[in-house]
Amino acid sequence: MPNRKSRPQKRRRSSIIAFEMIRLDRTATEPLHEQLYRQIRDELKSGRFGDSSSRLPSSRTLATDRGISRSTVRLALSKLHAEGYLRSKPGSGTFVANLLPETFLTADRPKTYQPIGRPIRISDRVRAIPDQRVGNQFDLGATGAGPGVSLVASIPAVDEFPIAVWERLRAQVLAKKGVNLLRYSSNRGDVDLRKAIAAYLCDFRAAHCHPDQIVIVAGMQQAMLISAMAVLNPGEVAWIEDPCYQQTRRVLNLAGVKIIPKPIDNQGIVIARSPKEPLPRMIYVTPSHQFPLGVTMTFQRRTALLDFARAHNAFIFEDDYDAEFRFVGPPLPSLQGIDNTSRVIYAGTVSKILCPGLRLGYIVAPEQLIDSFVKTRSAMDQHSSPIEQATLARFITEGFFLSHIKRMRKIYAERRDFFIKHFNELLGGRFTLQVPEAGLNIVAWLKREEDFPTIRSITIDIGVRPSPLSFFCNQAKLKPAFVFGFAAWTRTQIRESLVKLASALRNRDKDQNHGRQSR
Repeated sequence: MPNRKSRPQKRRRSSIIAFEMIRLDRTATEPLHEQLYRQIRDELKSGRFGDSSSRLPSSRTLATDRGISRSTVRLALSKLHAEGYLRSKPGSGTFVANLLPETFLTADRPKTYQPIGRPIRISDRVRAIPDQRVGNQFDLGATGAGPGVSLVASIPAVDEFPIAVWERLRAQVLAKKGVNLLRYSSNRGDVDLRKAIAAYLCDFRAAHCHPDQIVIVAGMQQAMLISAMAVLNPGEVAWIEDPCYQQTRRVLNLAGVKIIPKPIDNQGIVIARSPKEPLPRMIYVTPSHQFPLGVTMTFQRRTALLDFARAHNAFIFEDDYDAEFRFVGPPLPSLQGIDNTSRVIYAGTVSKILCPGLRLGYIVAPEQLIDSFVKTRSAMDQHSSPIEQATLARFITEGFFLSHIKRMRKIYAERRDFFIKHFNELLGGRFTLQVPEAGLNIVAWLKREEDFPTIRSITIDIGVRPSPLSFFCNQAKLKPAFVFGFAAWTRTQIRESLVKLASALRNRDKDQNHGRQSR
């Protein structure tokens, strides 16, 4: 008996085509079954159906929904069967035919109009975004790494994400808070999560903040966009590091901000400016681990930057990138933690610590900016997922967050050391590694600059995809180099990738030498 009930329920769930747009006119001279046949046929011709969306409702359901007899429905369906629009599966139901009849695919096409010879109007705001991707290139996300592609920069080891723990905590918060997590939520973010993040930042990043200063956001790009729109008017100036995280330029361009790239030296961003250079209203920096060069901003440069911002009424946007993954010496305190004049807007995410798919981050706003940030966030997308926020709050407060950071720091340190050892063995004749104190990426400088086009071509061909350093540059003219990621791959995968790259380079050298000799 239970099986008999479950089968029709399953069928109803998979009957996606409902024909809600069918309208039957009982006063018309055309019979009802002809009207039904014609309108179903037209819907089938105009639709796009796959295996999961091609099941038709039963004749009983159609008759009940349309208020007509089953015999009328059967007449219409039998004609569609005869003409090849429908197919039956014994015991499963009626489905749209895989290929509709050619005569009906070409009949009754609407009149086509010649397009007007004018370019489509796109806003200057969109045109200003420095992003040349189109179409399905966006499907691979910011890193552009498809399946099987390795050594891409900025990808964490998502296979180490503690899914079982996360799902258990998620079930607990749903059981406790239930329907409240399905409603609209606070524009600031879940209060328990804000408390947990404030406690973590004060204890482990030496920040000075309270929960009401924290705004939960959907990642670093949204944190930057909210900050830029709340602090800067279109046309006002922001300084950014050069080279720099590429999304920084895209976000600030979208906000209509004038960008001035500033070079990086061995202490961090260079503050010196020419007399004609406009003063900034915001300065974007990654002091814990500069991306992509890996420089850690010195204490002297940090204090000088804070003094500069205070003297010129500017705000500093601190992207605390990869601060948790420092492998040499103790972590330096956040820039926000030594700011006593509320000049620093501090931001972080859990994308590298846990996984990018959560889309959870946070801003620590100076007191005077809190309401402006919350207003801006509420105008964008109201709030992040309340369920994921509540789960992350439990994940932090129950100690899993810190345990996960410690475990991942150990894994990343081992993979980093393994990468460095085998890279130098296999590719040390071509590259010089610049080993940073922190982070999940390493810069490899070419020993022969003329090799860059060949190496770039080979990395694209073989699916080992370090990023050219020039991709992250604005005005900086640096020597050719590649930024390698190592965090997301096991030792075996790292070695296989390095062997593949080294082998491809040797084969290319042999081909070139053979070509020279054959001349």
